Amino acid sequence: MEYSRTASPLTVRSNGLAAAARRLTSWPSWLVGVVLAVTWGWFAIANFLTWRHTHHPTGLGASLLELTAAVFFLLRRPARVTSSSYLAWSATAVASFGMLAARPGGEPVAGLESLWGVLQLLGWGLAVVCISTLGRSFGLVAANRGVVTRGPYRLVRHPIYSCYVLTQAGYLLENPTTRNLVVIFGTMAFQLLRIRTEEECLVQDPEYAAYRGRVRWRLVPGVY
Repeated sequence: MEYSRTASPLTVRSNGLAAAARRLTSWPSWLVGVVLAVTWGWFAIANFLTWRHTHHPTGLGASLLELTAAVFFLLRRPARVTSSSYLAWSATAVASFGMLAARPGGEPVAGLESLWGVLQLLGWGLAVVCISTLGRSFGLVAANRGVVTRGPYRLVRHPIYSCYVLTQAGYLLENPTTRNLVVIFGTMAFQLLRIRTEEECLVQDPEYAAYRGRVRWRLVPGVY
């Protein structure tokens, strides 16, 4: 008896998604840079216009964090291994750029506008330290560009994402609208999914597997 060797629809779909992911990784850096610049620009201009009207630096920390991430992304080194998972790419897209859909508005919680602004700047400052520690190993989608275990990576496995949460919380407290609540909590949910897909990619490296065994916490020591 002969058996058909035709690929199943699931296999064809999986192979198609992997091929699409590989095409995305081959995009020229200048094109990715244009997309990042335009997306960030929309967010920054919206906050700047509010700043000019109110004379308070609305969203300053959040804008600086997104700009810093974009610059380091363009300077990243080539990955040893890049995930071809559709889920990983989707989670990365929302977690990385979802925040840029937020907009200034509402009245700062408890009238503490300056405090929420400082919280954003603190998150940005700590993120600069974390990203600088990674250097050219920084990237967006799940990939292995070398395992970094020094500095803040001795405390948690994903300290940059901890800084994102801090900065985004500050932005939401400064601009407490329904839109921002949905955008930021949605972004945070995808950030957790992003962490899972990153670790599934990185754990294939024995060095990272050993590192994960030493550093238990993902985002907040003693909590998660």
